[in-house]
Amino acid sequence: MMKKIYLIASFLIAGFGFAQINKDIKTGIITTVTNEKIAATDITWDKNGKASFLNAANKQMEDLYENSIKSIDATDTSSESFVNITKEKPLDPSVKKVVDDGLYRPMLPEGIYVTKQEFLDKTPSQKKNLSKRGLYGFEKPVLEDADQICFFFDEKESKLKNVFAVVQNGILYFNIKAILDVKNRNKNDGSQDSDNPNSFARATMGGNNYYYSEINVGNVWTKGLGYGIGGGVGSTIASSANDYKGVVWDSANQEFNIFKNCKDYNDFIKDKSPEDVQVCKTNQPDNLQVRKAIEKIK
Repeated sequence: MMKKIYLIASFLIAGFGFAQINKDIKTGIITTVTNEKIAATDITWDKNGKASFLNAANKQMEDLYENSIKSIDATDTSSESFVNITKEKPLDPSVKKVVDDGLYRPMLPEGIYVTKQEFLDKTPSQKKNLSKRGLYGFEKPVLEDADQICFFFDEKESKLKNVFAVVQNGILYFNIKAILDVKNRNKNDGSQDSDNPNSFARATMGGNNYYYSEINVGNVWTKGLGYGIGGGVGSTIASSANDYKGVVWDSANQEFNIFKNCKDYNDFIKDKSPEDVQVCKTNQPDNLQVRKAIEKIK
């Protein structure tokens, strides 16, 4: 008898947990699992549990999945709590205004985010004049904003190392070493390695759920085998182990998720956008299709 009562109570508690989000609310304040508050109007839901809404602070349509939302509180657009949010975001003086050249630029303060916590808090601890440079050659060439992978050098010509991320000219760059760090990545993303761990990768798209980039990494065991064999064959094996692989910063879980191979990507996307699961014809997924999928769920 007591066991039955316990089971009934458990179901009731679970029911109340899911009832926190009222999907009938059309205008209100969304609180995410990271405690960010968003003043939203025109809130709608699709069958996959994705909320679409107009962010009243930046006047942009945005999406959030249900598991990224802690609560939605109904309120009028003229309420003090709603107006306070819509007034706060555009006034951040550290967010650099740039010309729209088609590159993705999140609304993040400019500077160097030394740690993951600084990035979560949106409070970079360092501001330096950085030069974006290429990876190869004795004199690393200066790169354009559109270039995907780079080093950063400061005014003393010292290479920037051991930081989490950089925002320069409004563009977000993640440090490769930080992406691969076991403290920052998904627990299943081990055995990935980079020839240039101090380089940075530009985030090419993003939203409230994910930031997306592509990085040149490979399986450390395959590369080790190539180096062990040596010679032309070994060099070919080692170099072929590197591929440009998609990676997302998962805002809800506060970690990077690297798409190590096609199966790994499918495991990530299958419950978020089932129609974007790929038929794995090669070891790696089709990155063009990966980008289209991330565009839907970002």
